[in-house]
Amino acid sequence: MIIFRYMKVQSFHVALVVVIAIGLLQSIACNEGTETSIDGDITDGDIADGDISDGDYSEVDVSENYEEDLPDGDSDLTEDEAASELLTRLHADGTRIVNALGETVVLKGVNLGGWLFNETWITQVDYSLTSRLHALGEREGIGEAVDDLLAQGEPTWGGEGYLDALLPGLTEKVGSEKAEAFISLARGYLPTLYDDCDLPLRLKLSERFGDDARDELLDIFQGAWINESDIAWIAEQGFNVVRVPISYRNLVTGPDLAKPTELVWNELAWSRLVELVDWCETNRIYVVIDIQESPGGHNNYSGEALLYNDPELQALTVELWEEISSRFSDRDNVAAYSLLAEPMSAPDAETRDAMYDKLVKAIRARGDNHLLVIHDGFLGMNTLPDPADMDWSGVVYSTHIFEFSAQDLSDYEFVVEHFYDPIFSEAQERCGVPFYIGSFSTRKDEEWAYSAADLLLSWYNEREWSWSVWTYKKIDDPIEILLWEKSSSYGVIGRLDGEFTRPDAYDDDLDTLKARMAAYADLQISPNTSLLEVLQKAL
Repeated sequence: MIIFRYMKVQSFHVALVVVIAIGLLQSIACNEGTETSIDGDITDGDIADGDISDGDYSEVDVSENYEEDLPDGDSDLTEDEAASELLTRLHADGTRIVNALGETVVLKGVNLGGWLFNETWITQVDYSLTSRLHALGEREGIGEAVDDLLAQGEPTWGGEGYLDALLPGLTEKVGSEKAEAFISLARGYLPTLYDDCDLPLRLKLSERFGDDARDELLDIFQGAWINESDIAWIAEQGFNVVRVPISYRNLVTGPDLAKPTELVWNELAWSRLVELVDWCETNRIYVVIDIQESPGGHNNYSGEALLYNDPELQALTVELWEEISSRFSDRDNVAAYSLLAEPMSAPDAETRDAMYDKLVKAIRARGDNHLLVIHDGFLGMNTLPDPADMDWSGVVYSTHIFEFSAQDLSDYEFVVEHFYDPIFSEAQERCGVPFYIGSFSTRKDEEWAYSAADLLLSWYNEREWSWSVWTYKKIDDPIEILLWEKSSSYGVIGRLDGEFTRPDAYDDDLDTLKARMAAYADLQISPNTSLLEVLQKAL
């Protein structure tokens, strides 16, 4: 059996044996004090979505700033009992995350995917290409012929080539005139807005209605997709953290530019984030604020990543995090700031870490002592620097785990035993900081995949690594279920009950879009009990 680690680029695979060899070489080089680097969230149409410091951070004064966490007045509670009733500021103590009492806190929770970073494959706002073709076929009276052709292949997000390939078969079924007219009609819906980033949707809304209406529509959606009842339910299941992926574009207003020159804050979105933190505090849930896309881009979700070579974009990204800090530095139930999720487009580890260093220094200069999550960008957990060498404190190292070529449980058993566990464990033992698996899923709605999720969770818990599953809520495309019987295990809440009328950003008028965005609040989406049972077992 051979298993490959699948990186962000859909067609790019790296053989495990090569990765293991590189990892071992890195470990040797790191132990000798040399600089090393190698060239990997992972989300696409079929998919979704390590604190390596050293012993210098094993002794941390966890009493710092804790008096402000405790209640005042004549409470009958002892100081320790009072502290245990609060979500106190978290700190790093060696490889542990600890609270005000010095107690270990292992964060176990969910990602709020699709909320402030609207990945439309999660939310089903608008259509994939194949689902659009189904809808158009029904509308144009040739639905049976179109569906028959679609079902012979696999669902796809978009592409002119797919339409070209569809034309001959459709011609045989309905004649050349109807077929050519249908394909011409379908081309009018390209590019599709079904994506693992929010930019295509935002651009289409701005094109049709203007930037202010775009912000209003997205705010309506955000208020409907996640509300206080969601947070209460998450708490009731026993989870203690939500990770909040955010596109910087949602936090600003004005045109979406490849190279922005200023950040004008969108107070609608900031208010949503503050409201979420409030709900989480009420329900005793920690929050990880996560920047999924930064000004200019630190990964390739929405095009070429310009951040690493542009000092002006780097300054804007620093400004973004200074603003986040100014608004949340006093919020103790904010567990951590995740500075750059999946910086996979960094050309090397040195460039990645230089960008991180700007952000760490800026936040610490404000006196903000929140934990800072540093993602390896899929270059390898053991490419992350010794925090002492960088003069970093209070950092948590992180990666995300998705094995897209895995076909059964044995694939996961192999990769955990022979790749992840030895390399991650050696890295943490040597470097001495907490680990956080910020996003993971075994994706398939099959028994073996739930067993694989159980395997991963047992491994995380054995190592006392924090984790958050991808994702809390995900709607499987009803058309894909109809034509291909295709469902996934991505959503903890992931079983659509009843009717769903998806927003159509190409055809709906503004009032219709507003109503359909608001209707997400009333959707009946049930838990995926198979996934939920596995997760609850790990709590």
